[in-house]
Amino acid sequence: MPGKNGKIQIAHRSEYSVERRKGIRYRMNASVMFRWSGPENGHHYQGEGITRDMSVAGAFVITATCPPPNSHVQMEVFLPLSDGGSRALMRAEMLVMRVEHDSAGKKRSGFSAAGKGFSLRTFSEQASRLVDGLIKESEESMEGQE
Repeated sequence: MPGKNGKIQIAHRSEYSVERRKGIRYRMNASVMFRWSGPENGHHYQGEGITRDMSVAGAFVITATCPPPNSHVQMEVFLPLSDGGSRALMRAEMLVMRVEHDSAGKKRSGFSAAGKGFSLRTFSEQASRLVDGLIKESEESMEGQE
């Protein structure tokens, strides 16, 4: 519907906008594998990609193989740790919130998924110590923001 000046307003951000994310997102490029079942035929599908950003309860995954919105996906995120040799595995069941398809040919399709959080598994004692240190640093920085 045209406004007072005869122009149609398509989108407008207001003070009533609601941020639905529950946690801080961090820019992070980590390998991801994900699986989902088709709603109508029960076929199982699998894809892989790279995270663009993550929080404790969600992620945006850049991939050419996007599951449909409202799909339940099982995600596995492989995190390289700062020592260069260790890694950790994060797993979660998530719901696909939105899908962004590449319209400019830049291979930047992807999807946003959210859930109750990731479970974390490390593969060595050294990796466990690194992760514990990162968690402690994060908790301390959050305390400083309150």
